[in-house]
Amino acid sequence: MLKNNRLLRRLFGEQYDIQHRLLNIILLVGILGVAFACFIAVVMHQNPMTQILSFTCLILFFLIFWIANTLKRSQLAIIVFSILFNNFILPSLFISSGGIEGGMPLWCLLGFVFPFLLIKGRSCVVVFIISITEFIVLVIYSYYHPEIIMKMESVKMVLMDMVITMIAVVIIIASIFRYQTHIYQKQQRTIIKSVRETNEAIKQKQDFISNISHDIRTPMDSIIGFTELAKKNMDNPEKLADSLEKISRASDHLMNLVNEVLDISKIDSGKSVVEEEMCSIHEIIDNVCQLLQNEIDNKKLTVDLDFSMLDEDVLSCDSLRLNQILLNLISNAVKYSYEGGRIQISVIQLSTEDESIIVNEFHIRDEGCGMTPEFMEHVFEPFARDKSSPVSAEGTGLGLTIAKSLVEIMGGTIEVVSELGKGSEFTAIIPLSIPQLTEIEEEQDIVIYDFKGRRVLIVDDNQLNREILVEAMREEGFVVDEAIDGSFAIEKLRDSEPGTYELVILDLQMPVMDGYETTRIIRNFQNPKVSEIPIVALTADALPEEKSRAFNCGVNAYLVKPVDMPSLLKVLMLFFRENKRS
Repeated sequence: MLKNNRLLRRLFGEQYDIQHRLLNIILLVGILGVAFACFIAVVMHQNPMTQILSFTCLILFFLIFWIANTLKRSQLAIIVFSILFNNFILPSLFISSGGIEGGMPLWCLLGFVFPFLLIKGRSCVVVFIISITEFIVLVIYSYYHPEIIMKMESVKMVLMDMVITMIAVVIIIASIFRYQTHIYQKQQRTIIKSVRETNEAIKQKQDFISNISHDIRTPMDSIIGFTELAKKNMDNPEKLADSLEKISRASDHLMNLVNEVLDISKIDSGKSVVEEEMCSIHEIIDNVCQLLQNEIDNKKLTVDLDFSMLDEDVLSCDSLRLNQILLNLISNAVKYSYEGGRIQISVIQLSTEDESIIVNEFHIRDEGCGMTPEFMEHVFEPFARDKSSPVSAEGTGLGLTIAKSLVEIMGGTIEVVSELGKGSEFTAIIPLSIPQLTEIEEEQDIVIYDFKGRRVLIVDDNQLNREILVEAMREEGFVVDEAIDGSFAIEKLRDSEPGTYELVILDLQMPVMDGYETTRIIRNFQNPKVSEIPIVALTADALPEEKSRAFNCGVNAYLVKPVDMPSLLKVLMLFFRENKRS
């Protein structure tokens, strides 16, 4: 009723605290009660003083109502109401309406309760003490000076006044308690709902911890097991290569699990940012399929790609996010497909009124186990898994949640149609920008670059990470020097001839002197050959605020571990192309 009634929402909505809403109840009931009392006073020809005070009380109710709801000064209205009602109106009515012989004691009782119901803090006690003291003094004084009390003309009027007062006071008190009971029950329902949601969240997290523990142990067992096999087969190149290949696959799987957990954390905290760049839709889908080729081959799946409705291949979008969305959806289709099944991937583009925007429908259909209608309602929820599915699949239960969140971040929607035993079709509908011709012309392919003889300084406190990177860089032709933390790096830069090092690759989280402080010191060197040296931050911290902090310190590029050599070489290539050999 409250939701559908504009007047009730305005007077008793959630925008007001409980005291304000109780005040409105008292004022509305009071206005009706006092208006009826005014009518009776006129009809029954009560003394003029009683009539004047009754109408004054009615005007007071309207005034307080206006202060509370128009001026939005509820506490001021409550205090003014309590003082005027308890200390002026009630004593005057007590004297003019027969004293204790009538309904006035009930009105006074109601007046004493008001401060505790409505006034916040210690002010309620002060108002109550003043009111009760004044009433006691008035009763005692009237006892010794009964002449001040204006008696009613007949017993009939006394009884009538008592009945009317009793009805009015009962209605007011009943309304107050009824409303308080309503508020209590509403709060109780809210608390029960919150407890239920909290318990569900705890259960989801417990299930997640159980699932992720299992899923992390699986690739870890493979890595440990095949590492031991590799050690035992050092003289058998074929078995060694097979073990290393399986270690690499397990490592990739483990990294995907970690990335999914980090991604859902960033999305939940609102830190996932869309960064647009030029990309090819065809190329992104091909790359995703190549990443999943091993799983596709193992299950003997057939993947059909349909680009017949792809009119604009090169678009401006967040290629990383789009790649992640399609990877999650296609890998989900691979997971839940039966061996020897078929997966259909198609792109349909639809024009919009804005010629610079084109809507892309990415359809991923499989002929797998499908889903029950009950599970479809929860398919995009975090950690959701269909325990009734005949196909067992590893994962965190976050892939589809992440896909849906990223689609919505990119301004799109995602839909699913599924039939148990026949398969599922996911459709991601994403609006993307059509780049201008000048933007396309600016995109250039990266050519193979010769790094031979380029001198770089690698700074990392982790010996194993440093050793891997040093060896990989030397294989590309770099002349590599290394330092175990920022202080040693600064010492090497200070002691060497300016220009000795052409680039610095450093970890941000290091003991003694971290990468942030190291970068600031380098940027303050007097010699520009040192202070302007390119610095590439290589860190395990993927949070956006850490990236911003690094750039503010002066790094030129920011890459996240584990080291992806093609990405690192692409970044280094850009720096060395700008800084030609002399």
